[in-house]
Amino acid sequence: MLSRYRAAFSLPGTLEFSAAGFLARITLAIYPIAIVLIISGRTHSYGYAGVVSGSYVVGGAVGNPIAAVLVDKLGQHRVLPGFLIAHLLSTALFGALITVHAPLWTLLPPAVLMGITMLNIGALVRARWSHVWPGDAPERSTGYSVESTLDELIFVLGPLVATVLALHTHPLVTLGLALLVISTGTMWLAGLRSTEPPVRPRAVGERHDFALRYRGMALITWSMVFMGAVFGSAEVTMVAFCGQLGDRAAAGWVVASFAGGSAVSALFYGGRHWRSSLLRRFVISAVLFGVMPFLYFAATTIPALAVCAGVVGLGIAPTLIGAFGLVDQIVPTSSLTEGLTWIGTGLSVGYGLGAAVVGGIADRHGARFAFSLPVGCALASAVFAMLLAARLRTTAASDRPVTAVR
Repeated sequence: MLSRYRAAFSLPGTLEFSAAGFLARITLAIYPIAIVLIISGRTHSYGYAGVVSGSYVVGGAVGNPIAAVLVDKLGQHRVLPGFLIAHLLSTALFGALITVHAPLWTLLPPAVLMGITMLNIGALVRARWSHVWPGDAPERSTGYSVESTLDELIFVLGPLVATVLALHTHPLVTLGLALLVISTGTMWLAGLRSTEPPVRPRAVGERHDFALRYRGMALITWSMVFMGAVFGSAEVTMVAFCGQLGDRAAAGWVVASFAGGSAVSALFYGGRHWRSSLLRRFVISAVLFGVMPFLYFAATTIPALAVCAGVVGLGIAPTLIGAFGLVDQIVPTSSLTEGLTWIGTGLSVGYGLGAAVVGGIADRHGARFAFSLPVGCALASAVFAMLLAARLRTTAASDRPVTAVR
């Protein structure tokens, strides 16, 4: 297993861009739960806290595809600094409004802007893995597994840090730490030019080849929308569950256990040589993840919820790794960043909608009943994965590249 990971990092620059990407996207796991804790602590309403958190995530769903097209057209080093500056300004405005106890509705516009200007760093880093390990190199798949493991590590550490800071310090401390980390990672990544995917020159009058026009991309994106809804609705419901049992501080490690399960499966997945087709592995993992959230109904205590969340998390990484791999096969290199970004966009849309809706359900009917939403969304995600298999059935028996059909 370790030899596969050593091989993936054997090329110069791979460790640097992976580390920079890790720093730049830690805030992905800090912002959502920090916003929920800060707003719910002020209003005692998980419904409105979910709306504000969801607004931030949906903003990212709007901004990420636009940024990805710009990256494919201009290059990462030209796009990253401008988006970072805009993100710093919008987050500073959000923090200032919280500090002066501005009306709650005024928090929505800067929350949306925070999301719009929050680049999908995971897609940029995976595009670099695709560039340094071209073709069918197994190191590329291992690199994707590394990034999925780091994603889950982020979602283990982020909620813990956000919970401690949001409950015990001023909101500006949480936001300030997030900005410091994202600024360091983003500027580091922008400076690593040797591993940056080159921009393909376009002929005069040539139109951008939008990734969603390729066969299977829409179905993958819809599967990710519902998967994201599982994340958003489950996270808010876990916070509400802990709060309704009188221990809001436990929310951080409960949410972290969700990501911890995924990190374990990511390490296992990346260290194995798989003989089955990528599409088959994706569908199997998506179906397993589709039924796992039923375990939430078995939780009656906070420790039991943490255990259930960890088991459910085991299904996350294999599904996401498979989705990224399929996009890599479907979309041409000239639009790869955009294609990879649509996975994050789908997750963001689903996360935002799930977080916005489930808070009100938890307020009115209790957290245990609110787990019905992530259960239903997980099943819907599995259905779209099976529809994708039917759409790409001519390539289900091998890992050869999927022919790009519009």
